[in-house]
Amino acid sequence: ISVGIFEGALLAVAFLGGWIFDCPATATLSWSLEDFGLGLLATVPMLAMLAICVMSQSEAMKKVRAFQRDTVGHLLDDCRWYDIVLLALLAGVCEEILFRGFLYLWLVRFNSVIAVLISNLAFGAAHAATAMYGILAAFMGLYLTALIAVDPTPNLLIPVTAHTVYDIAAFAVVLYDYRQQD
Repeated sequence: ISVGIFEGALLAVAFLGGWIFDCPATATLSWSLEDFGLGLLATVPMLAMLAICVMSQSEAMKKVRAFQRDTVGHLLDDCRWYDIVLLALLAGVCEEILFRGFLYLWLVRFNSVIAVLISNLAFGAAHAATAMYGILAAFMGLYLTALIAVDPTPNLLIPVTAHTVYDIAAFAVVLYDYRQQD
């Protein structure tokens, strides 16, 4: 429930900011089977990065995985598979609408470099459960931003889809780690 409240608050900030600054947060969000497919395809590099992180023997990555396992694992263990999918969808939709649908697209009106930096530093900070996880999230945010920044007709559906599918896989890794510790 607290995750839903947090994600809902992000969505409220996106809509409020969009209203105040005349930059509707969902202006570039539309359904398209082709863009949904592009979002699925865009998940592949993210999943490759997840696999690299999972296989990494670095102390920083071990700390990230232990932290996720110890703080989120027991919560995910109480979830049914469709709860995890819903949680990933909630995160993908709400976070992308805030960080790329509103913040990036509002700031890009002024300066594209500043827009990329601020929106992705904010995305990283929102995920900074550990310093390394915050850094990884900021870099993942750069990738998600690129998915709309390079498109002449950007559709927020692409990063929403990629983010959601990635989160499903990441939650599965955390749940696996949690269940293996027993």
